Amino acid sequence: MRGQKSVFGMQESKGCVLIAMVVAGLFAGCSTPRPSTLDPEINLFAESASAAYHRGEIKQASGLYQKALQRARLIDAQDEVSRNAYNLALCRLAEGKITEARSLLQQAGALSRVSGLETARIHLAEAEVARMSGDPAECQKLVQEALAAGVDREGRVQALVLQGEAECGSGRLPKAVEFYQAARSLVTDRTPALLGVRLDDLAVRLTQSKALVADEAALQASRANGLKKAGQYKMMAVALECAAERYEQDSKWSDAFSCRIRAAQSLLAEGNREHATAMVRKAGELAERIGNAKYKALVAGLAADLK
Repeated sequence: MRGQKSVFGMQESKGCVLIAMVVAGLFAGCSTPRPSTLDPEINLFAESASAAYHRGEIKQASGLYQKALQRARLIDAQDEVSRNAYNLALCRLAEGKITEARSLLQQAGALSRVSGLETARIHLAEAEVARMSGDPAECQKLVQEALAAGVDREGRVQALVLQGEAECGSGRLPKAVEFYQAARSLVTDRTPALLGVRLDDLAVRLTQSKALVADEAALQASRANGLKKAGQYKMMAVALECAAERYEQDSKWSDAFSCRIRAAQSLLAEGNREHATAMVRKAGELAERIGNAKYKALVAGLAADLK
């Protein structure tokens, strides 16, 4: 997000869904909310919205960015209108409200008085709208406009991921693999965790389509760890379940157990008792299959906590 790290994505993987808001990584930009030089009320709304967004509380973030945007319009702070329209657009994308997101991005672009990276971020977000709308040609066009406006290394990775996803969605898998490999070559330890998650998502899709030779279970586990690093714990539990299912298909029972039990613990701590119970039951089945006494004891302890 402009003023904060952000990413958005949505991928499906054989029944395992990561709903993203894979927040904080796709649209380059950003570290902390840039303070308004005009109005502390805008700062308060925007900073609270950013915190909610990174917790995965998209509805709350949307409401707060909407208030920041309304305040900016009221006091005729055009830079703040552009910035908060952009951030609200990312929330609308995460909510699946594509038409509204497109309109907000158009407003942000029309009002932005900053060239270069700021313009590139808007174009990348518009490219995401085009991809989600099923228009890969428009997506590619907007990515090229973003690149022409000037992107940093992170923005380049984001652009390549978007291009790879667009090609994958169009069935041009060899080209999608090229974009994926180019993006992977640019990833460093400083790449935002959730951007890495999105890259793993693309790799999973390509692996399932037989276009890429890779260890799908390891990719599933990698995106779970990326979500953990980013503090997206609800999504982490979903990703761990995806990884467990893939490990089970590969008959890697201990790895599957580890993912199941980690997911169960997180879900229990979150208060999602129904889902936690299902994970504990499946972990128990794996512990019996493996015949590991320590695994059985761990399952028994969690089962007791659920009573």
